[in-house]
Amino acid sequence: MRLPILFAALSSLFFINASPISSNLNIKNGSPLVLKRQMSRYPFCPSQPATEALQQTIFADFINALYVQKNVTGAYNAHVDVNLIEHSPFGPQGRDANAAVLLNIIPYAQFTVLRSNFDANFGFIHLEIAGSPEPTALADIYRMNGTCIEEHWDVTQIKPSNATNPIAMF
Repeated sequence: MRLPILFAALSSLFFINASPISSNLNIKNGSPLVLKRQMSRYPFCPSQPATEALQQTIFADFINALYVQKNVTGAYNAHVDVNLIEHSPFGPQGRDANAAVLLNIIPYAQFTVLRSNFDANFGFIHLEIAGSPEPTALADIYRMNGTCIEEHWDVTQIKPSNATNPIAMF
């Protein structure tokens, strides 16, 4: 598999089957701190109403589960809608199909999370993916509806070996 296709696939997936949120988790009135302690036990899809502060906390949990812990199944089951809308030219539609592809990539990929942010229902993450001879920059963009990620875009670029900017892309 060619490197750009591999990284496009890496950035273009995330959904798995999730059951409704338990009534023990009060999403409307729960504080982000209380929810952070409970996140690993409850899925956030199907979507429920959420403040932007709560969405930021859920998105941070998703980033940690997927990119830091490399727990594709857990991240997708808890955070991604079963009907994920995927905009990557290499990624299939839907959570389960995307997660299946990522299970063959994320656990084995060497990458560094450089930055992330969340604002107005959209979250992004910027990664540096180790490569030979040059690294690849990856930007993933996610759209949330309430408590659930429903849409994904990605942009990838391999650092040119003749780049003249010493801080190019990272």
